Amino acid sequence: MNTNYKVIDRDKYYRKGVFRHFSEDCKCSTSITARIDVTELASYSKKTGTKFYINFLYILSNVMNSREDYRMGYLWQTDELICYDVINPTQYVFHEDTETCTPVYTEYFEDYEKFYASAFKENKGIRTGYGEPPELV
Repeated sequence: MNTNYKVIDRDKYYRKGVFRHFSEDCKCSTSITARIDVTELASYSKKTGTKFYINFLYILSNVMNSREDYRMGYLWQTDELICYDVINPTQYVFHEDTETCTPVYTEYFEDYEKFYASAFKENKGIRTGYGEPPELV
């Protein structure tokens, strides 16, 4: 994640009651799992000769950066509620020979073509020395 962020004034935060409840009363975290129909994205990727994985990563990154609520975090060390300027995604490249993954930190660009070119280059760069990369599907 990007280290550029602003601190949210919890007294003025429009969801301060919800934040207080879930950070003090229940101390929980959340995650979301959902079925997503990616038929059109798979067709687009095949038709354009682009990597499905990078296209999907762009869509997810675009959504995550579309709202302040999605870019928020909590710094427990300083007890601060924050909002990142941008969330940069991480790709995980699997190496079949060692059965390990390498994280590849990708800069988010709102412009799809710029994002795709950068993510593709970074992904390919980490695979250097690992033989021909498998399809990212």
